Amino acid sequence: MPNQKLPQPNIPGQNATQTNDDQDKTTHIFPKTTPGVSSRENPAGRPPEKPTLVPDKPLTDPVPQDQLSQATDSVSAGGIDPSLIGKKVSMPKDLANSAEQKVQLPQPFVPNEMKASAKPIIAPAGRPLTTGATLSKEEVSLTRPSSAPEPAEDDKKPDEADAKAKKPPAPPKKKLTPKTIALIVLPLLILGVLGFFVYKNFFAKNNVPQNQGAAPSGAAQPVEIIDITYWGLWEDGEILNDVFDDFEAQEGIRVDYRKQSHRDYRERLEQALSSSNGPDVFRYHMTWVPMLTDRLAALPTNIMTSAEYQQTFYPISFETLQSSGRIVGIPLMYDGLALFYNKEILRNANLSVPTTWSELRGTANQLTVPGNVSTRRDDNITQAGLAIGNASNVEHFADILALLILQNGGDLTEPTSQNVVDALTFYTNFIKQDKVWSNNLPNSTVAFARGEVAMIFAPSWRALEIKQINPNLDFAVARVPQLSSEENIAWATFWAEGVSKNSTKQEAAWKLLKYLSSPEVLRKFYNSASLIRPFGEIYPRPDMASELSDDEYLAAFIDDAPDAKSLPMASFTHDNGVNDQLIQYYADAINAVLAGDQPLEALEDVEAGINQVVVKYSLN
Repeated sequence: MPNQKLPQPNIPGQNATQTNDDQDKTTHIFPKTTPGVSSRENPAGRPPEKPTLVPDKPLTDPVPQDQLSQATDSVSAGGIDPSLIGKKVSMPKDLANSAEQKVQLPQPFVPNEMKASAKPIIAPAGRPLTTGATLSKEEVSLTRPSSAPEPAEDDKKPDEADAKAKKPPAPPKKKLTPKTIALIVLPLLILGVLGFFVYKNFFAKNNVPQNQGAAPSGAAQPVEIIDITYWGLWEDGEILNDVFDDFEAQEGIRVDYRKQSHRDYRERLEQALSSSNGPDVFRYHMTWVPMLTDRLAALPTNIMTSAEYQQTFYPISFETLQSSGRIVGIPLMYDGLALFYNKEILRNANLSVPTTWSELRGTANQLTVPGNVSTRRDDNITQAGLAIGNASNVEHFADILALLILQNGGDLTEPTSQNVVDALTFYTNFIKQDKVWSNNLPNSTVAFARGEVAMIFAPSWRALEIKQINPNLDFAVARVPQLSSEENIAWATFWAEGVSKNSTKQEAAWKLLKYLSSPEVLRKFYNSASLIRPFGEIYPRPDMASELSDDEYLAAFIDDAPDAKSLPMASFTHDNGVNDQLIQYYADAINAVLAGDQPLEALEDVEAGINQVVVKYSLN
């Protein structure tokens, strides 16, 4: 842009996240029965259902005839019809009682030898009595007992000994011992544990959410948690923790956020990135790409394509966050330069907010109040019109000068070009000729908060500082003035998030950054920050611009964002690198001009140093 675009100086006033318990052993003495013979224990001559008591030795001796006749007479004397043998006979109760007194039921014949030697067979506890001995046909006929009517139920007496002799007891019920219980419960427990293990390791995986991005369709997300380290600046973890917890629940990626100090941050970051202990994700200034080009991983297209990127963020992000044609950063905020003005001072002077540099120069002249009305000197100003013109107490002088160079078509890598010379001249004339600012005033931010200067240039975060110094100050923010109405050029200076090229978790890291840059998450950031300060960070997305368009402190930055440009002369990056080095050389040139040197001469003196920085960081 030609030199004549810059307004000519005016004179003052002119416009310009088991034991086994022993079981009870019961002795069972079963009544003597013979298979196939009718008896009380074996009615109707059915085969016995219970074991038969067998003598210790078989009955081989014949029974004397007199004993047999005696047994037969006993049956006849009992008045029992032989035809009823084997049949169940019921008696009236009174007859039964009489019969019990008169009739002695015959007992089975037992030889004397057997009486002397027979022993009761004891069944082992809990097991039925069995025998392998059998009786011959002769033995069966000799031992057949006489049948007698079975007394009615009401005639039975509850004598325990008689009951044992007449009726075999029921097999005892087994008790549940601790050992038995353990043998039942223990297998169930083992089966339960095995079932849970199988479900946990084979079936539960199907309920895990799927990864997004580059993961193949249908691929299950790993069960294990992925941990990534994130170095951040400015924002406290309490503002981000809820968002990180949501991300971990959704993706299985846990974020270890570590807020860093800005002091020597760039050097510490580079050293960490060159080792295996560096962060996976980190914040860096948009102008640091030349210094970190070997440390920055490229954004995978499966996370976001170049076209998607350009549609999502402001153009300045796409222009500056590239290395070798590949995107190397995602912004989570935006900031730039804007004109802060004291509403009361302009109102009292009946002046409007300037929109061009010429208007700004005239307004600054009119708002400057010297200590001596007759003589305006830069050492006796009581109220400055605009903080501009020097490098000592204008905190963002480098941003202002770089903006002028850009608007005037200059290139800071060519310091002696006419466009750069004219920009330097125009900047320093605000003090040399107009005397609208003084070295004797406090730094520009403090002076503005105190009401000692009507206007300053600053990024959005300075508004928070001003509100803290003077909560009652009535001020607003406007867009930066332009040299020409043909093209708007604004200034951008913001921080972005990158991924380490040495990280083994780059996919997870880029997923995090894409997630954090979504509108929903950015709103959470902003709202969380607004709980502890007047406002959060400006949204980096044009599709969210309308949400802050009415904010008196942020709207101007949003309006200028689509037209913003940048150079590596951003103030307060604390990089001790490309920005700080170039800023220092141009500060020397400003000081030389204010000391009396011509702008071209001053720039020639610093040209060699500027060229060294250009070569060192490959700015060309």
